[in-house]
Amino acid sequence: MRKFPALSLMAFALAACGGDGTGPNAITVTVSSPITTVIVGASAQFTATARDANGSIVTNVPTEWTSSAPTIATVSETGLVSGVAAGQATITAKMGGSNGSLAFTVQPNPSGSVLVTMPGFSFAPFTTTINRGGTVVYEFPSEPHNVIFNAANGAPQDIQITANRRVPRTFNVSGNFPYDCTIHPGMSGVVIVR
Repeated sequence: MRKFPALSLMAFALAACGGDGTGPNAITVTVSSPITTVIVGASAQFTATARDANGSIVTNVPTEWTSSAPTIATVSETGLVSGVAAGQATITAKMGGSNGSLAFTVQPNPSGSVLVTMPGFSFAPFTTTINRGGTVVYEFPSEPHNVIFNAANGAPQDIQITANRRVPRTFNVSGNFPYDCTIHPGMSGVVIVR
């Protein structure tokens, strides 16, 4: 029986594991989004798709999202990208040792108004950044919600339970203004006023 040096066996085992972007078990990652340009304060949902060497989609691969410029655009654990300041950032998804990226552009918001929607039981974007004197418009769906601000100097008036309408709130004081939907625990957001 032929014997192989231990080092050769170790190299063979590592090559068979894949995950380093090469070899038969390697995957490629594609990042996509319906929009890649937003105004400050708006957001876009990014998705990442992993494919094996045959081009078949690989499922149940954990995804780690990062932004090359968090002061320009942030990205959540679920791939929701939010514009923080005008500029460009690269959003990267790491899956199984491979990376995929997509460029993202944030443009100034000349109107000073930002829309916050409520998909499911969340506020989108979670973090809204505006200039002092800017307005956040809360778009309430058919599911009733409220917007209750933490007690803070300059916080606007709360929005009581409502549905199917848009309600604006103007922020005239700089600072951070967290808020919650108190009828749906865990549904939170924050407005950052510069």
